[in-house]
Formats: sequence, structure tokens, C-alpha cells
Amino acid sequence: MTRIVAVFLLLVNGIAAFGQYQYQRLNHVQDARYNGILYGKDVNLHTSVRPLDLWELDSNNYVGSVQSEKSKSYGWLRRKAFHEHLINLEGDNYWVTIDPIVNFQGGALNDPSGVGYVNTRGFNVEGRLGEKVTFRSSYLENQAIFSQYISDFVEYRKVVPGQGHARDFGDNGYDFGIPSGEVTFTPDDIFSFTVGQGRNFFGEGYRSMFLSDAGFNYPFLRIETTFGPVKYTNLWAQMYDVRPEVSPGNNFAKKYLSSHYLSININSRLNVSFFEAIVMGDTAQVEGIDASFFNPIIFYRPVEYAVGSGTGNALLGAASYYKLFDGIQTYGQFVLDEFSLSDLTARNGSWVNKFGWQLGIKGYDFIIPGLFTRLEYNAARPFTYSHREVLTNYAHYGQPLAHPWGANFQEGIVQLIYTHKRWEAEVRFHYGVMGLDGAGEDWGMDVYKSYNERQQDLDNTVGQGQNSTYTYLRLRGAWLVNPASGLKVEAGMNLRNLRQDVTTTPFSSGEFSYYFVGLRTEFFNSYYDF
Repeated sequence: MTRIVAVFLLLVNGIAAFGQYQYQRLNHVQDARYNGILYGKDVNLHTSVRPLDLWELDSNNYVGSVQSEKSKSYGWLRRKAFHEHLINLEGDNYWVTIDPIVNFQGGALNDPSGVGYVNTRGFNVEGRLGEKVTFRSSYLENQAIFSQYISDFVEYRKVVPGQGHARDFGDNGYDFGIPSGEVTFTPDDIFSFTVGQGRNFFGEGYRSMFLSDAGFNYPFLRIETTFGPVKYTNLWAQMYDVRPEVSPGNNFAKKYLSSHYLSININSRLNVSFFEAIVMGDTAQVEGIDASFFNPIIFYRPVEYAVGSGTGNALLGAASYYKLFDGIQTYGQFVLDEFSLSDLTARNGSWVNKFGWQLGIKGYDFIIPGLFTRLEYNAARPFTYSHREVLTNYAHYGQPLAHPWGANFQEGIVQLIYTHKRWEAEVRFHYGVMGLDGAGEDWGMDVYKSYNERQQDLDNTVGQGQNSTYTYLRLRGAWLVNPASGLKVEAGMNLRNLRQDVTTTPFSSGEFSYYFVGLRTEFFNSYYDF
């Protein structure tokens, strides 16, 4: 009861001091800093549907110890630089904030370019209109020179990972823009409707085997229905295939995603969830969408067989999490693309058995206050998320919609984030085994290849093909300049190594390092750990 009261007080304080968009940003560091209170044993909330609904959770924790500082006595320049939004417009029935977004980062690369940098300028507008409507809008204009392995990916996929279509800039740089925006209408405490251009995430992990935020923004409609111990999410989205062969004249081919996520709190400690999704599209871009696509409650597998399996690519999944202690949670996911029971029991390695899984444990205020820890394991069998028709793979804008590696991999992650007042430090280490493709091969990792191009029907195992060992280490320290906008100064390094002697796709081999310093607005997650 004491914890629930504390959560309520944080909500009251948060709305009064922050008064912004209804949904929290998708950001791992902000989650580690502010959301630990949600993982108490007695807190009965749905935390695997993200971005988190702050109105439902009663925990707008952006305020924190730093934002609670009494800054009204400071001068205008100091308040705007270190405590408040740049522009804050407030009336009886509205609230609007406007902030700049920047990422001025530079550093040393160990590849031929020698120097890498990111130059981002943009803005973010958030607000509330009346008691039921909130909104946000942002745009980022970027120029960057990346490590060679990222540039190789950009050249291969024609997109900057998670950040849109790439245009050449200078000799070896790229120019790209990132628009996003959402409007949410919440008529009561049961329903919430959101339409916008952005990203969503299902799960408790650093990765998600269902739907992650690693890809680029997409137009979507989301309906959340919350009653009793249940939270039910409908998500409809328009996705794009940017491959040149299906996008003449840069008119990117369209496809459509519909997914359901049912979260059930058995009690305040145990949750079980069920997931399903279908991707529909027509390579010729002339056929319409079957009406069953818009059904908000039906399971898609029976529908797929009823209307013809060629109409779409369906996935099913189940997940659960359990709070061992206050702030300590175990979690897991299992996603099923296809399977044959006879082949599964025969253990013959049939390509048809396509599934993935995740196991993890995370802790807030672990051992010492302010320390977030995570151990996570992810894996997917070959050809998971792929489809006969490449257009209807489970992917968008050149990247998988779930784990950014695609399939045919195993990955272990160790993550530590320590925050104290305005200081933060992060250590993250990945170790993985990938089954990459050599020239003219398809061993099941690249979801942008038809599974009809597979090398073999039987004896398929995780890591087959050009078996490669992957390591990635990120060390970063930062000081939070302004908690209201998320502006921080930071320094760190990224070390990436993929061991392979032959040319591989979709990821290139080699050892790369990037040592950097910068001034950056912590706005969304960026995933360069591939």
C-alpha cells in the first residue's frame, strides 16, 4: 500500500511539473533511471506494452530527484539551460512544451575515414489539449560519418539503422531525416486511441522477439483496452519495403501489419501475455487488404488458412514475467513462425520449424541504489520471420521488426546502468554466434531472402552457414544537463568485432572501434550493436 501511494504521489508531482505527452519515450537509460518503482512486488501494472502509458501507470517518473529541485529562484537563463523546457505554454485547458534536439558528437574511428561524427538538429513539441487529448511532434535533420561496418550496412540496405533512408553526404557521409508524431485520445480509464508515425515495443527485454523499436518509424493506429487484470493492445501499421527491385522511382512498396498483444496480470508479481501478428502485402501493389485483417479479436492463423495462406505471414507468441523480489524480475518470450510436429519430434532439423525465444533477468537498485542490471539471452532458428514472398517478411524499411539480427543466431547480453543525481554510467556487452551468408547463399539469417532459396531442407541448426562469433562492448559516462529535455554531455567508446574470413551479408566482418565525446539529447534508442 505504501508503494502504491508513492506511485500516486509521483504521478501528481510529475503531471504538475512535466505536463507532457501521455506516453513515455522508448529509451533504455530513462527506463533504468526512473521506472524502478514500477517493479515492486505489490505494484500491479502492465509494463511489457511500450511505450508506457503514464496516465495508466500513475508514475510519470521523469521528474525524479533532479527535476524536483526548486529552481524558481534561479535566473531565467539558468532555469532554461539546466531545469526547464525551453518554451512552456500553459493555460487552463492546455499545456505545450517545445525543446531543441541536438546530437553534436565526434570521435576517432579505426577505419580509413579516421574521424566519425554525428550532427543532429531538430525540435520536439509535446502537449495536452483539454483532459483527454495529448500529442507530440518532432523532426531531426542529420549528417553523419559512421564506422565502416555501419556504412557497409547502409550501402547494403540503403537505410541508416533505425533512422531512415540514406542520402550520400560528402565523400563518405550520409544525410537523413527522422520525422515522428503522435496524437492520443483517452476518453475514459478503459480505452486509449493513438494515431501517429513512430515505434512500438512488446516485452521486458533489451531486445524483443515480438516487436522492437530497432527499425524506422512507421504510420500506425494503436488501441489500448485496459480492464481488471487485462490490457489488450491492437496495433495496425503500414510498413515499407525499400529494396530497389520493388521500389521503382523511390516509390517504396507498401505492406501492412496487424498485431494483437494480450497482457494478463495473474497477480501483482506474475504476468502472462499472448502475441499474434500478420503481415500482408502484394508484390504487384494492386491487390487490396482482406477485411479479416481489421478484425480486432480473432486469431490470425485460422484466418490465414481460411482465406488462403498466400495472403500473409502470421506469427504467434507467448511471454511471461515474474517479480522475484522488489525490483528484480525474470522474463521470457517465445515466438512461433511455423512448425511441423512430426519433424520436431523426429529432430531432423527441418527448415519448417521456425521459432525464437528469449530469457532474461533484470534488477533495479540492485545491490546499491541507482544500479540497474540485466542478463539476457536471445536466439532464433534459421528462417524465422522470413517468408516465401520477401515483401511479406516480418520486416520494415530494411530491418527486421523483432530482433535486429534477423534469425539464425544466439546472443547473450550483460547490461549495467548506474545513475546518481545527474550522473550516469553505462556498460553493455554482447556476445553472439551468427550464421551469415556467403555469396549466393541463404542459411536463414537474412529475412530479406525468400525461404525458397534455402540451402537445405533438413539438418538446419542455429549458427549454420558462415558461422561467426560476435562481440560488442559499449562504455559510456554522462552528465544530465537538463532533465526536462534530456540533454546531456557524454563520452565513451564502442568496440565491435565480427570474426569471419569471407565476405558476408547482411553484416560485414571486422574489428571496429569508435571513441567519442558529445552533447546529445537522449530521445530514442539507437541500435548499432549488430
